[in-house]
Amino acid sequence: MKAAAAIVMCACAVSCAGLPRITPAGAPEASELKKKSVSPFLKGKWRVVHSIQGTLPGGSTADMIGVTIASSDTGAIRSTLMSIEGLVLLDAEFNKSLVINRGIGPLGRHDLVTGMMRDIRLILFAPPGTMADAGTLADGDGACRYRSDDGDVLVLMKKSGDIEVRAYDRSARPLRTVRFMDIRPGGIPKKIELESAGLLGYSLRLDLLEAEKIR
Repeated sequence: MKAAAAIVMCACAVSCAGLPRITPAGAPEASELKKKSVSPFLKGKWRVVHSIQGTLPGGSTADMIGVTIASSDTGAIRSTLMSIEGLVLLDAEFNKSLVINRGIGPLGRHDLVTGMMRDIRLILFAPPGTMADAGTLADGDGACRYRSDDGDVLVLMKKSGDIEVRAYDRSARPLRTVRFMDIRPGGIPKKIELESAGLLGYSLRLDLLEAEKIR
């Protein structure tokens, strides 16, 4: 449980770099790139269950199960984090404000759970804000850049078929990288990897166990 709590505690580190240059595409190509860029994210309300392996600075790991109900229409999230044995470590909701129904030890801290909810939003929801650029990078990958008050989100459409999301703060410093792999036709990837930047960087690997659309 301590390792699981520590993963959530590492939710606020950055390092320095800038955004790569995007060669603009024409209007038809830009429209197609925008459509592809949002393909891994939820459309509507879903219940998703993942097995999660977290890796902390120094290499220690923790295995967990995450059950999340999330709606792209409202932005509401309810997330339950459990140990492999079934102990509920965290039960929290976010709908404009954060409510922690249960949090063991450090997982009861508002700031730490806020960081976890930020990661969940990055993984499950299409980037906020407006699309500022669409085109290709120097290596030929397709790219869309979304800009909001919090910073920029760059979505890369890789030649392999994977999609990569890079989140930056308002100073163009990298915060998180998310890789979506084995993307299903319905848009929900079977495998997701998240890496945070900085000295206290951590990583998460999520493998999809169940996905159910809620009507």
